[in-house]
Amino acid sequence: MENENISIEDEPVDYLNDDYTDTINELSKLSELETVKIEINEGLEEALKELDSLHDQFSKEDSAKLLDLCKNTVIETVTGQFGLSGLFIDAKDGGNVTTARNFEKGVTSSDADKKKYEAFKANNDGSIDWQEVRKSGGYDAPLPQKRKNEFNSQEVIIDAYTGKTLPKDGRAHLDHIVSAKEIESNAKNHLFKTPEERAKMATNDKNLAWTEASANQSKGDLKMNEWLDKTDKQGISKEEKFGIDRNMALKEDKEARRFIKTEISVAAAKKYGAELLATGGKDAANMAAYSALGVILREFTQAVFEEIRTTFRERGKETLKEIFVRFKDRIGVVIADIKAKWKDIFAGSLEAGLTAFLSNIVVFAINLFATVLKKIVKMIRAGFVSLCQAVKMLVNPPEGMDREEANYQALKILTAGLIGAASLGLSAAIETFLKAIPGLQPLMLFPIPLINKTVSDVVAVTLSALAGGILTTIVLYFMDKCRAEAKKDKLRIQLITQSGVVVQYKIAQTYCVLADAYNFISSRADNEMKRLTNTYSAMQEHGKTVDDAADDYENTLSKLRERRRQEDN
Repeated sequence: MENENISIEDEPVDYLNDDYTDTINELSKLSELETVKIEINEGLEEALKELDSLHDQFSKEDSAKLLDLCKNTVIETVTGQFGLSGLFIDAKDGGNVTTARNFEKGVTSSDADKKKYEAFKANNDGSIDWQEVRKSGGYDAPLPQKRKNEFNSQEVIIDAYTGKTLPKDGRAHLDHIVSAKEIESNAKNHLFKTPEERAKMATNDKNLAWTEASANQSKGDLKMNEWLDKTDKQGISKEEKFGIDRNMALKEDKEARRFIKTEISVAAAKKYGAELLATGGKDAANMAAYSALGVILREFTQAVFEEIRTTFRERGKETLKEIFVRFKDRIGVVIADIKAKWKDIFAGSLEAGLTAFLSNIVVFAINLFATVLKKIVKMIRAGFVSLCQAVKMLVNPPEGMDREEANYQALKILTAGLIGAASLGLSAAIETFLKAIPGLQPLMLFPIPLINKTVSDVVAVTLSALAGGILTTIVLYFMDKCRAEAKKDKLRIQLITQSGVVVQYKIAQTYCVLADAYNFISSRADNEMKRLTNTYSAMQEHGKTVDDAADDYENTLSKLRERRRQEDN
């Protein structure tokens, strides 16, 4: 029987194989799996950070205390555009520049314009004889010399209304195309032109036309179209009676009116421009100065309030000397802070001055279409400041502020502006009430130097600003609370959503771990299966060997029996 060595080890590895396809595929799958694991881990880390951030935001969404808000807002309102600053800006019925619309109603912004209106009214209400006005204005004075010059320089005098030749004698007249009466009766002409300028405009060659004496006398002060259509008792129109060429006459009238309109428009632009520059510049300078003063006043007021509150809180624990030293030290800190930020204060004062200048233009523009009363002027100018601040917030929000927050802050500025502007309407009523209190009238009427206001003006403005500041605080406080609750609700939703993201990443991690475990078990199972297969093969080989050995054994025994039987025989 042959002895055979039986091996149950794994199949031998062929190290000389140069086909690496399977190896590359395995490495690719491994790389993809590792990439997924890295992405999942990084995503989970970011999700957890975002969840922590949301928790922090949620805990910080608490509104400020109402009393602190009230203190700050009231100080801002009293010292800002709705309070004492209004005393440094002129506010008049109709604004600081007299518009043509207001002039017609007798609303003027200066003594000079008031005198012009009185002259206009006297010239047109019949209190002064028209012929006297015409003579004193010089509406006819240049005509004789002009007629003489024309006679000498022109060979032929042509009637501008008929096209016919006129004799060089008393039958040829120079007619005011737009009559002196019409020019003198126009409020705009009085506002933008002096009497001498009006007469010069009326006797300009562009407003003079040669015509027949009787036609000139017939036309009188009438407008061209009215005169042409006017009829006599027989029903004959002036156009027919004097043989007027209607087209020629109306063309002369149109050109003359265009000339006068241009003259008035140019004069209006000059007057408006000069007065807007003067009044706006004055307001801008006053507002710029007050803006810087207001910042200083606000800083000192807040510091004093804080120290007074500290004094009450520490009542009985400090001596008068200690209180004095504490106040002095705090004032020193305020002064140092003001010195440190003087550039910001200066920039703010320039911005306030520019805003005041622009608000003067806005009031003027409104008065071109509607007469605005004094208290409304104040409200418009103060509201315009808030509008500028809101627009500035929207266009150029502070660094780090997102768009949503900028929109909300702009809304708060506009809301405060509307309330503050409305509160300015109370100042007139408060001032009237203060003057009516027995015994206080002399004090209330006492003038305050520099600002040209009385005590009642200052007290009324301060009280109205105080009321507006308190109301503004309450409204903004509840706006903040509502927004805070809305933000908390939004954060709750975000927290739930982000928690779901975290759970998804953790599930993905679990899947990865399970996948690793499955791959490990599968690999081990494959290895054990191979070992079992190899063992089974070895056992089959071993059984065959045993069978062969048994066959050999039987054959050997048979041979021995046969040999023995033969020996026995």
